Amino acid sequence: MTRVVALCVAAALYSSCAGLSRPPQSTSLDHGVLIARASSKGALIRFLRSEADAGVIEALDDRGQPMPELKSYSGLAAGGYIVFFDLPAGRYVLKGASFAARGVRYRLLVPEGDLAKRAAVLRPASAAYLGTYHYDSRWPDLETALKRCARIVGHWLTPWTRRPVLPRDGDFRFFDSSPVSEIDGLHAVRGALSGTSWRRAVDARLRELGAAEPAKTTGTLLPKPLPLHAEAMLSWRDTLEWGQPRRAAQGLAWRRPGGAAQIAVYYTTVAPSGLPGWEGAVAGLRRAAAASVEDSGEVFEVRVATRSGPSARTTTYQYPEATLVGSRTIVVQTETTLIPDGSGFYTFRLRAPREEFSEVLPAYREFLLQIVLGPQKPTKEKEREYLMPGLSTP
Repeated sequence: MTRVVALCVAAALYSSCAGLSRPPQSTSLDHGVLIARASSKGALIRFLRSEADAGVIEALDDRGQPMPELKSYSGLAAGGYIVFFDLPAGRYVLKGASFAARGVRYRLLVPEGDLAKRAAVLRPASAAYLGTYHYDSRWPDLETALKRCARIVGHWLTPWTRRPVLPRDGDFRFFDSSPVSEIDGLHAVRGALSGTSWRRAVDARLRELGAAEPAKTTGTLLPKPLPLHAEAMLSWRDTLEWGQPRRAAQGLAWRRPGGAAQIAVYYTTVAPSGLPGWEGAVAGLRRAAAASVEDSGEVFEVRVATRSGPSARTTTYQYPEATLVGSRTIVVQTETTLIPDGSGFYTFRLRAPREEFSEVLPAYREFLLQIVLGPQKPTKEKEREYLMPGLSTP
């Protein structure tokens, strides 16, 4: 009964509005979010695409059969994707989508067959992807076109009347639910979901997929991704604007221009002579955290590129040379993160005076997310498989 009530409430909310100003709050801790995309290529200007901004989904039962009484409507879109909120766990499939143009709304017809292949499984309190539907528009016959033009002009003359909904003539081309496509969709919508539980669900799904952060761009009119600087052990983007690092064997170090903050990155192979292996390094990290009385003493997770590893923060006191002990003290904070690798582990370290540490920390964390771990590999253009058997049309 709870499932039916939740979906009925969602239908009432979203069918009445095709453009919500902000995402709704969750009515249950177990409810999740679904995203879908329906894209239609222009009939006249082929490179132009119309992205659906409203749609309807339907729940499937345990046998994969549709349950028409369990539908949910959405009129909120972000980044070219329709977003369906506040849904209980289950299996869902996209049943329809539409977009606004020329003062009316065009409806895209979704294929009826192969529901099991197009269905998305939504787990409790999670995010899932319904896939992308690609259409190729075509002009209707002359009589149909004239009738629709009359309806469009009639609505222009009577804008207070209900907006007409017209079918979009076109052919369904292919359906894409690949991990690459899902990652693109999750990245496209998460900014609009900031500050909500839905954003946490989207971020959790991206971590589950091992998705890298989108490359940071530079420029306003024609933004371009910051270039990757390839090193022997990783590649990095200059999001810090600290310039080139100092290089050593299996190590890099940056110093903040005009400041004292430093970043060090180095790679350690598994248990070389005189150095601890992964277990020993983690144990040392925990001891250092526990011994730092001014810090929490906890070991927490920090993400680097597509991986996460243990991290700890410590506070130490430095006495500059040629000064009496206690006469001048510099309080230094250090955050160290370890990332396991197949043949060893990476160490990432930020060290800065206390007053500078909190200022630099957000930029440092962004820098870590933009790193590509491992030696640079030659790139090859690979054709992505979009077509699914039974869903493509000639």
